[in-house]
Amino acid sequence: MDGNKIVFGIKSVGTAVGSIWSLIVGAMGWAFPTLIIMMAADYITGVMAGAANGGLSSSVGRRGFLKKVYVLILIGSVYLLEKVVLGTQHLGDGVTIAYIIIEFISLAENGGKLGVNLGPINNIIAVLKEKGDGK
Repeated sequence: MDGNKIVFGIKSVGTAVGSIWSLIVGAMGWAFPTLIIMMAADYITGVMAGAANGGLSSSVGRRGFLKKVYVLILIGSVYLLEKVVLGTQHLGDGVTIAYIIIEFISLAENGGKLGVNLGPINNIIAVLKEKGDGK
């Protein structure tokens, strides 16, 4: 492949991602795009952990991806409903932040499955899990 075509492809993808990012940030603040990045990181590290431990499965990956798409649809619906009914954005951000925490915990667990020393992050996760269990 020609070097100019590669550069053009990278610029095209960058432009598309930047346009979508700008649209999302302008409409919903930073919580929603942060969640999208955390979801992508969790999915990628989940695939890495599955490959490293011999448990890589396309059906498990597909199911996980579909759950993430559902969460994005749910949160988008919360934002829209809140905007129409309440005229605010705080509830949608709150729900989004809750899912960001869930994704962070899963991301760190994937690191543990890969054998990464998580240091103090283990303590943070323990506290988050404890609070999530209502203790």
